Amino acid sequence: MADRSRAPGGWTVDVIHLSSTPDRRDGAWLCVSFHGVHVADVRTVAGLGQWFPLGELEPDDPLVQAA
Repeated sequence: MADRSRAPGGWTVDVIHLSSTPDRRDGAWLCVSFHGVHVADVRTVAGLGQWFPLGELEPDDPLVQAA
């Protein structure tokens, strides 16, 4: 998965890496946003399925969008 992906309808997913957190949530997380507003952090790709259909997820590549 790229560092940022998107799905139709305004959904975006960013891969974030947390370290030295007080609640021990260290590691890679998938940050889900809807029209730029943070919605949730999930650990697995399967966890994204509760927000939108996984088949609609695609890399957010500005060069592809410009073509």
